[in-house]
Amino acid sequence: MSVSAILGQNSISAADKRASAPRLNASGFSAHSRRGSIVSRQPHPLLSIVQAIPTESALDAGALGFMAKFLVQTTLPHSEQLGTQFVRSDGNLTLRITDVGGTGLPYGSYPRLILIWMTTEAVRTGNRELELGTSLSSFMAQLGLQATGGHWGTIPRFRVQMQRLVGAAISTRWSSEANGQNHSSGENLLVADRFHLWWTPQKLPNGSLAKSSVTLSMNFFEQIVAAPVPLDLRAVKALKKSPLALDLYAWATRRVSYLSRPTLILWESLRRSFGAGYANTPQGRSCFRAKAVEAFRRIVMVYPELKIEDHENGLLLRPSGPHIPKVLR
Repeated sequence: MSVSAILGQNSISAADKRASAPRLNASGFSAHSRRGSIVSRQPHPLLSIVQAIPTESALDAGALGFMAKFLVQTTLPHSEQLGTQFVRSDGNLTLRITDVGGTGLPYGSYPRLILIWMTTEAVRTGNRELELGTSLSSFMAQLGLQATGGHWGTIPRFRVQMQRLVGAAISTRWSSEANGQNHSSGENLLVADRFHLWWTPQKLPNGSLAKSSVTLSMNFFEQIVAAPVPLDLRAVKALKKSPLALDLYAWATRRVSYLSRPTLILWESLRRSFGAGYANTPQGRSCFRAKAVEAFRRIVMVYPELKIEDHENGLLLRPSGPHIPKVLR
């Protein structure tokens, strides 16, 4: 499946997008609650990155990426997990990630960035065998990730998360009731059938010596190219240090793509989907809300079309333009 097959042949121009965008305040976040506005009056550290984003569309800027749809509704853990399974639920969807390779469960920002690369490459090439060489290196460079060695460098951590991801299996389950009957369905997806990972101490795989590659399982490949969620990689770059912000950005741009009326998303629903590591206690729920509000403050800086308000019980999401504009087919 190609990019043109998903987005159509013609893109909406940046000028048309800006003309149709709603007028928002300087932060892009319309937020009101009994605690007052959550919009900071102080310049945000991301401001310099946001201001550097070109005014052209992601497609024209070569910054169009994709994320698998089934990993947007609920997704990976944010921090390291004990054991061999991780389970999250959102409504009638349950996601279970199992460590079948014995290397541990993937967590944090890096496996999310790798999944974006995998989905983007699978859509671009239509091939489930992905070469890590120049494609992965250029992708990581595009996100501003510097390759550094040493115990605390980016390369060892990136290598560990890549190994954990390709050694994982993802199980999804849906349940519903209709006419007094319960229906369950699901998929069991091994991420990779096989992989060859070659690394040097100070470089990401560059393909100059041995070829590094990952062959996605057929089921996983079919799932990630089935109506993937388009993302702006410039936004991903700005949000890359926060796994929660990456999750909520992908979730928000998909959610508003089919939103027809203002909808209140309860904090508890968001915590169940994206609040791994936050206890189901008053303190844990309060902490998650604070972290989510901060994440959305960052998101609306790179996605100003997003119309969202902070309320006591949840977030009021209003119909908004998706971050990657829809096109005429």
